[in-house]
Amino acid sequence: MPKGLLTQKGYWKLLQELKRLRRFVRPLILEEMMEAAADGRLEKNEPYWEARNRQAQVDRRIQKLQEIISHSEVLVGSNLAPSQVRFNSRVKICNLATGEISIYHLVSSEEADVRQGYLSIDSPMGQALLGRKVGEKIGFNPPGGQRSYQVLEIQMENC
Repeated sequence: MPKGLLTQKGYWKLLQELKRLRRFVRPLILEEMMEAAADGRLEKNEPYWEARNRQAQVDRRIQKLQEIISHSEVLVGSNLAPSQVRFNSRVKICNLATGEISIYHLVSSEEADVRQGYLSIDSPMGQALLGRKVGEKIGFNPPGGQRSYQVLEIQMENC
């Protein structure tokens, strides 16, 4: 598996989630399973099977987080000038068709959440923005059709 990139903030967020799942959530579910198992037969013991399914979901998430963390690098610098859009930049852009202004923080796909303003550098828009400067226009072709934007402002995030 190739190394992925994470911001420091994203790395600590994933680490905290892993710690919470290991120390609190999983032991609580195991306790629920033991209490449900004490009721007798397991074949028709719905609380036991519900807890067991939750345990399987938590175990999968723990495994996924461990994989992400172990195969990622925390990027704290860049070979691009601060005046260019790069990983961990906060970018203000204007949709040239609608005039709508958006602000995105460019992060890894593991940290991306467009509704919260975190855009993956691997997305079509993220790829189009990388290396651009203030004033430059970008165009790309997402599934919804051609879109054009102009870069209005670039800020480098500290964490």
